[in-house]
Amino acid sequence: MASTFEQLVKFGTDASGLERTFRLLQSLTQILIFLTPARALLLHLLALLPPALAASELPFSALQALRARFALGRRFFRVFRFLDAFGSAWTLSQTARAAPWGSPGLETWLDISSRSFNGMYLLLETATFPEALGVDGLSVWGREMAGVLQVEGQRLWFFALVCAVGAGVVRVRRGGGWRVGRRLVADVLDLAAPGAVVGWVAAEPGTVGLLMLGSTWLTTVEVWERCGREVEEKRDTERVVRDLRRRVQELEERDLGEKGGK
Repeated sequence: MASTFEQLVKFGTDASGLERTFRLLQSLTQILIFLTPARALLLHLLALLPPALAASELPFSALQALRARFALGRRFFRVFRFLDAFGSAWTLSQTARAAPWGSPGLETWLDISSRSFNGMYLLLETATFPEALGVDGLSVWGREMAGVLQVEGQRLWFFALVCAVGAGVVRVRRGGGWRVGRRLVADVLDLAAPGAVVGWVAAEPGTVGLLMLGSTWLTTVEVWERCGREVEEKRDTERVVRDLRRRVQELEERDLGEKGGK
């Protein structure tokens, strides 16, 4: 088993780990902004602070700014993610075509569709990245057109999630493990975010924040486990290399001893 510290270091330096961390913080700030009980709890905690730090208006304006910064920070890690999505969709389609058992099944087509829609969503997100930076004079589409493209991107993300949910249901019915079920739940929870933007899901921002928090936690656990496996694989590789070096050194010493005896 990888040590918790090594796993934490790997997670903290992993692009997906950092993106998930920012998403977790974004969902928390959204909950604090839009849910009254969470806001009341925050005010109660602020009341315990010294008067100089407990300004009533500052925290919420700061939370609004933080939410926007966390959302923007996540986009830096996804600038070229569309290439990975399109690449995986292409690889999966070519593998399915080369399979000896004939036409791909429903699960494969849903996976290909999900990754293709996700690639188109990420491509539109990358295309509107200059506008998202908010730098005066730096614009490709203009604010109005960039807003339209972002909404269309959310629509494509919704399609990607629907296909992913369909593929997940097929896997679960086929007897997939608990990791498959966990990913399915995360995809279902994520439907609220793009669905609320395009008007297909009736959900308040606070509710979306809660669902986003749940899906982020589930997918963060996936990244955490992957980082642990990578740390363990690195340890195993280093152990094999050390054993090989020791074996080579022993053989060299044996050869030198035999030559010296002659």
